[in-house]
Amino acid sequence: MPVSLRLPACLALIAMSLPVMPALAAESHVPPQIEVQAEASIDVRPDRATLNAVLVEATPLVEMGSERDDDATPQARKQLEKRSTALIDALRKLGIDDDHLHAGNLSVRNEQQLQQHDQNAPLLERVIIERNLDIDINDLTSLPDIIDALFANGIDRLAGIRYDVSDREGVEDRALQKALLRARHKAELMAETLSVTLGDVERIQETRAPVFRPMMMATARSEQADSATYTPGTISVDAGVLVNWALGASSFHTN
Repeated sequence: MPVSLRLPACLALIAMSLPVMPALAAESHVPPQIEVQAEASIDVRPDRATLNAVLVEATPLVEMGSERDDDATPQARKQLEKRSTALIDALRKLGIDDDHLHAGNLSVRNEQQLQQHDQNAPLLERVIIERNLDIDINDLTSLPDIIDALFANGIDRLAGIRYDVSDREGVEDRALQKALLRARHKAELMAETLSVTLGDVERIQETRAPVFRPMMMATARSEQADSATYTPGTISVDAGVLVNWALGASSFHTN
């Protein structure tokens, strides 16, 4: 057949007309690198604190399902408001202004209790009303006097003391800088030990943003003091980085 005889020749002509492509190069060479992960921690002394005080009022216990006194809850709330006002006035006299006092909303809940010595008796119930008061303190030397004032004015619970530092950004920067210096030290140590030369930094990654680790309140009571002496200790701030260095030209081995 004429067509079948000419087809292979056409294919050969097409193949001859295509440009000659050079052979694919071997996989591109990736310069050797040193990858270093480092973490660092710094300890700082707090210079401020926040106290959380709780005031509580409760209605009388009654048997569950029995008729309640309609005035009991409003009276308990009124008493709680009165105590809150007295406590805030006492704190103002200590020099704490309203910008550093944060009174939370009232919290109302029902509480049930078993009657003592008779588990088969009906449950008892009452209404619990609470109010939280946060107090910001910028002078830690005044902390013992403020705590004394809280208990002298009848708070029901000191929920906790949260210590902090006013210059958080500065402290975070110091922790991050320490982690970077630690990474560079590790890279230089590895390069010196392996007889290679560090080149430019290729990549920097923050693996752990600076974090303030919580600190528990430490207390000690002196036999000669009427109030506790509160020692804040230190706050630990952690940071972590990942850094890649290229190796210098002198580190490459040629065949």
